[in-house]
Amino acid sequence: MGLYSRNRGKRGERLWCSFCREQGYDVHRTVQYRGNTGAAGDVEGLPFVHVEVKYVQHLNIRMAMEQSIHDAAAEEKGNLPIVAHKRTREEWLVTMTESGWKILSGAFDHQERIVTVFDRREKFNIQKAVTEARLLSDTKDIVSVKYSRGDVWGEIPLVTMRAEDWFELYREWEAGRDLKAREAQES
Repeated sequence: MGLYSRNRGKRGERLWCSFCREQGYDVHRTVQYRGNTGAAGDVEGLPFVHVEVKYVQHLNIRMAMEQSIHDAAAEEKGNLPIVAHKRTREEWLVTMTESGWKILSGAFDHQERIVTVFDRREKFNIQKAVTEARLLSDTKDIVSVKYSRGDVWGEIPLVTMRAEDWFELYREWEAGRDLKAREAQES
């Protein structure tokens, strides 16, 4: 990897950390604290989540998600693998597997606010698809785009949404996990 790519990756990780702090989470780059272990996410500070950060103009989301899934499994903590990605002058998006999305959305108390758009095109612009889906819904809705090329054997369906929407689901899921942990300690 060249110096420019490495520096762009660091910049993306810093931008994601800054965005997470705006959302109320103390997130920092992993490499600053532990060194590059190979299995650690790019950032830490989001409990129960393994984060790969991508700050590129042309992203192969499937490869990035495979990396996140592989590295999350190596951590042996059962963390939810996600890819936080951004292009220059565009908003942060979060991509996860359909099963991860079901875990988060299942904990959300306002199911009527969740809108999922299915996109079956083989090639499409994720940012544009999320923006189009948002235009079709109420501004208060949590909008996600689910996509999979059904003709590819074993391909995992992915779900992408705006990072702000992802954090809304994540906060409620995390609060539910904390509540269950406290109840287990008390009994």
